[in-house]
Amino acid sequence: MGILSFTISRRQRAFSLLELLVTIAVISVMLVLAAPSLNDFMRKQRILTTTDAITSAIGQARTRALASNSYVTIAPLGGDWKNGWQVFSEGQNPDGLYTPGTDILINQYDPLPAGMSISYNSTAFAGGVGTTSGSYLIYGPNGYTTSVTRQPQVIASFYVTYNQGGGITRRVIVNALGRARTCDPAADTTCIPTATQ
Repeated sequence: MGILSFTISRRQRAFSLLELLVTIAVISVMLVLAAPSLNDFMRKQRILTTTDAITSAIGQARTRALASNSYVTIAPLGGDWKNGWQVFSEGQNPDGLYTPGTDILINQYDPLPAGMSISYNSTAFAGGVGTTSGSYLIYGPNGYTTSVTRQPQVIASFYVTYNQGGGITRRVIVNALGRARTCDPAADTTCIPTATQ
C-alpha cells in the first residue's frame, strides 16, 4: 500500500504543447510592442553617455589646470570629435595640439558609436569682440577658459547628436568661468551659450 500511494501522489505536472505555444506567442507580441520604446531608450542612453563623457573631460581639465597651475586642453583626436578626444596638460605654452614628450596626456576618450556626432564651436571675447578660438578648449591656471593667445572668457558649445531614428541632440555649454552645463535644445529655451550661464 505504501508504494501505491507514493506513485499516485507523485503525479507529474508539465506544460502541454498548446500552453507552451500560447506563452511564446504572448511573449513575442509583448516584445514587438516594446521594441520601439527600447530603441528610443538606447538612443537616449547613447546621447547621455556621450554628454556625460564630455562633461567629465571638462571637469577633469578644469580641476587639473587649477591643481597644476598650468594650461590644460581638451582636443579632438585627428581633428574630428567622432574619433574621440584627449585631455592633456600643455604646461605654460598652450597651442591646442598634443605633442608627445612635451605635453602630459591626462586622459583619452574612445571614438563615438556609429550614428553619433559632435560639433564644437567656441568664441573668445577680448575687449567685447568675439573671435573663433579653434577646435579645442583650453583651461588656464586660474580654472577659466582661455584661448591659445591667452585671451580670457572663451565660451563654448558641444552639440552631441544621434543621427539615427529621428535625431536627438543634447548640448554641453561651457561659460566664460569654465563651468559646464547640459541642456536639451528641443525642450529648454535657455539652451543658448552666454558668458554667465
